[in-house]
Amino acid sequence: MSEMKISGDTIVEVHNIETYQSNDNDSITIRRIGTSDYLLFDVNTLNLYNSFSSNKSIAELALINSDHDYQIEDIIEFVDVLLDAGFIKTIDGQKISESLTDNPNLNVEPSKFYSLIFGKVAWTIYIFSMFANLYLFFTFETLRPKGSDFFVSNSGIISILIIIISTWIVIFFHEYGHICAAKSVGIGAKVKWGYRLVFLVLETEVADIWSVSRRKRYGIYLAGIAWTSILILFCALMQFYFFNEFVIKILKFAILMQLQTIVFQTLLFLRTDLYYVLINFLKIDDLNESMKYIFKNVLTLQFHNVSTKLNNLSAKERKVVKIYSVCSLIGILVSLYLFFVIDIPIALYSVKQTLEKTLRDPLFSISYWDGIAMGTLTLCPIVILIVYVLIDLRKRTVKGNI
Repeated sequence: MSEMKISGDTIVEVHNIETYQSNDNDSITIRRIGTSDYLLFDVNTLNLYNSFSSNKSIAELALINSDHDYQIEDIIEFVDVLLDAGFIKTIDGQKISESLTDNPNLNVEPSKFYSLIFGKVAWTIYIFSMFANLYLFFTFETLRPKGSDFFVSNSGIISILIIIISTWIVIFFHEYGHICAAKSVGIGAKVKWGYRLVFLVLETEVADIWSVSRRKRYGIYLAGIAWTSILILFCALMQFYFFNEFVIKILKFAILMQLQTIVFQTLLFLRTDLYYVLINFLKIDDLNESMKYIFKNVLTLQFHNVSTKLNNLSAKERKVVKIYSVCSLIGILVSLYLFFVIDIPIALYSVKQTLEKTLRDPLFSISYWDGIAMGTLTLCPIVILIVYVLIDLRKRTVKGNI
């Protein structure tokens, strides 16, 4: 592939779309035909998108849309957004992606079961569980999570098995909550790997969420936290009925993992569940994307330069984005500090201990395999994270080369 520079002379062709606007949505939602890929436009942006079908260059489109203050640079920036989202068909006649036939089965039929577990009664129970957890942790000191709860067993092999199984149960329960909530309003969802900054995550993709009202989206976004709260309450109550020390350690570890999941949600810049609740409430399509433009302007010392994206925001929305950007910058710095000052040293220490055990202990002894198990537990998430970052960088490189 040869590198192609997009300029004012470039002619762009876009894919066919369908549009719709709900009563409680100020923006127009567009979907690329044959996919579940959605973007949110205002009327002017939609008109600009449709003008790409006129076989005119970007410079000509800027002239046609001059009434809306679209400059050549603004349209080029818009083309970059469309390219990343997969809405570009050809650039100067060179095919970027194929047109697709529409799939009428993007959505799923909501069932009574899913509607029941995310109905009013169910949400009352979920909210009750949150307050019940706070009461139990405040009242019973033995239930309060501690850092030592992470160490379930002195054996590395047993610890790694328990950590893997418990972690997967916690993650599955959280993500399956999102899936069930999505099905309760008649849209599909799928779970996939991803990463946020320097953290490997498992996330639920609900591509069709823009096809439902903002009010219904809250249930989908908060479903994971709701089910996590229920599981925490279950693990806390079970400690009153089990007296086996090993079982109680497992229950405590499960609570600790789930509380970490909830705390992680407060890092909004990582696009957590609470981040989507916030943008849904504020009716700002993408706070993180707007934040990137502000950071770009600051880093390039172009303090007075604003992009088309920011120009389309109201004064109030732009103020919210600026406040969010400052808070996110603090969160990013804190997260990077924790990762490099705490997580990485712990990983290096674990690897060092592994090497010492494997070199000191007899080959294939129990202690030897304990060292191997702990080293594997430490390195696997880091290796997977590096692989996904490299795959993502490769995809970005391919998109930037035509």
